[in-house]
Amino acid sequence: MKLILVRHGETQLNKDGRIQGIGDAPLNATGRAQAEAAARALKRDLPLVLYSSPVARALESSGIISATLKEPLIQIMELAEADAGKLEGLTGQEMRQRFPEFARRWALDSSNTEMPAGESLIQVQKRAWRAIEDLVEKHPDDTVVAVTHNFVIQTIVCAALEIPIRNSRRLRQNLGGITRMDFSSDQSSMVSLNETWHLPAEEPSDG
Repeated sequence: MKLILVRHGETQLNKDGRIQGIGDAPLNATGRAQAEAAARALKRDLPLVLYSSPVARALESSGIISATLKEPLIQIMELAEADAGKLEGLTGQEMRQRFPEFARRWALDSSNTEMPAGESLIQVQKRAWRAIEDLVEKHPDDTVVAVTHNFVIQTIVCAALEIPIRNSRRLRQNLGGITRMDFSSDQSSMVSLNETWHLPAEEPSDG
C-alpha cells in the first residue's frame, strides 16, 4: 500500500497559536487554499482511496479533496487528533500557567503524559496505528490518502519507522503538508516527509 498522509488546512486557532484537539473550528481562507493546493497535488496519484479524520477541520479539508478529485470520502474515527481536553483553545503560555505540573511532565516525557482530561501521545499512536494496519490489510495494492492531524501523523511515522514516540515532535508536518510512505506485508518505509512544494504559503503550527 502506498500511504499518503495529508495534514488539514489552517484554522483561526492555528493562526493564533492555540491548542487544537477534537474541537470543531472550521478552516479559514488560508486553510481552504491549502486544502485546494493539496487536492491539485494529489491528482497525479489517482486512482486513490480517500479517508479522513472526522474532526471538522480535517473533514472540511478532505471534502475539498474529495470534490476536486471526484473520489468518495470515508471517515475513520481513529484518525482524529489527540483529545486535548482542558487544553483546547489555550496558548502555550496559558497552558503553562494553568497546568504547570502537566507542562513539566510533558517536557520530560510527552509520550506517556495525558493532557488534562485528554489523551497521551501513546494512546493516539495505538489507535491510529490500528487504523493504518487495517488499511494495509484492506488495500495492499492501492494508493490510500488519509487526511488527518499533526500528532496523528507524527505518531504514525514513529510507529512505522520504529522511532521512540518521545521524539515524535521533532517531525515537522506543515498545515496542508503531504507525507508519503510505502507498506508491504513485512516492512514500511518513508518516501517523503512534509512535502510543501504545492502550498501557497508555509506556516507550521501545532494542532
